[in-house]
Amino acid sequence: MRNKNNCYSIPIFARYNSTKAAYVKPIERAALCAFLLIFINLNKSFAQNKRAVAIGSSTAAGTGASSIDSCWVSLLNKYYKCQLGIADSVYNLGVSGADNYRGMPTGYIPPPTRPLSDPDHNISKASFLLKDIAIATDGVVLVNYPTNRYNTYSIDEIMSSLQIIYDSAIRRGNRCYISTTQPRTDGVFNTSVVKRKLADIKDSIINRFGADNSINFWDGMFDSADSSILDKYSFGDLIHFNNAGHRELFERVVAKNIFNLPVWYSKSTGSLNDLATWGSNIDGSGNSPTSFTADYQVFTIVNNPSPTITANWTISGKNTRLIIGDGITPVNFIIPAAFKVSISNPPITSCY
Repeated sequence: MRNKNNCYSIPIFARYNSTKAAYVKPIERAALCAFLLIFINLNKSFAQNKRAVAIGSSTAAGTGASSIDSCWVSLLNKYYKCQLGIADSVYNLGVSGADNYRGMPTGYIPPPTRPLSDPDHNISKASFLLKDIAIATDGVVLVNYPTNRYNTYSIDEIMSSLQIIYDSAIRRGNRCYISTTQPRTDGVFNTSVVKRKLADIKDSIINRFGADNSINFWDGMFDSADSSILDKYSFGDLIHFNNAGHRELFERVVAKNIFNLPVWYSKSTGSLNDLATWGSNIDGSGNSPTSFTADYQVFTIVNNPSPTITANWTISGKNTRLIIGDGITPVNFIIPAAFKVSISNPPITSCY
């Protein structure tokens, strides 16, 4: 059907239940159906060679989110498994109440009064789940022990335990990312000394593991007046994040590009078929891609609610994907009648 802008529109795929989708001309409907039938068998081998495991406490386990599907680890699973199709799973081994010692390798003997490691939810279990990854660096461990008992543990022992967990992960060649502390102001944590300590631990984690191997879950998440969680991110118990907070954590992990993919984001202006419209940063800034045809690229249309093209646009390459929207802001991608979009890899519509 021709719309008021003299463009033809038929939805062909959407992400994250977007209310708007990409569109093609009716004349191409039959060809598109044939295309989808031909390419519906997705490239499983690439997907099955990437995997992540999260270990941690209640934030990793999903506390504060309205459902487990809204927690940051589940959002990662949706993104890498369902949207991009490049990972077979992001496993969640988070356990409410756990601390850094519970994540230590199986067989580790802790100092007196410190808890034993949890063999079903620790770094050893995470490494086991990654052992059959063909390329070791395609296996990723995410470590999220943000606050439990940090009011009593010394900074030195916290850093030492996180180092042991990190070393255990990379010993097999896997990647490992250590998240920082998070704002918390309940009970004994609502003192200036402990608030300062949590901030110092955040700095220590970033300094020790570097920006490349740490994920900052602290800055931008708290109210500078009292170090409490910002209202827009707060679950209300002074400890945990709500859905918006979990999504922010998810976006920070995605921005870290844990699988080292060439990921590109569209700018707020410009034609999508123009390489200069794309950048390596979430806002579309940064380096631009050199082609739309290289393998394993991810092009994500964001920042512009009504993007378009000014010429024919071909996106190809092995497992190269186009994602429309971020799941929050609708995107209305209209293809003018004079042009067409050719995509070599079809959408992924299921996690199963």
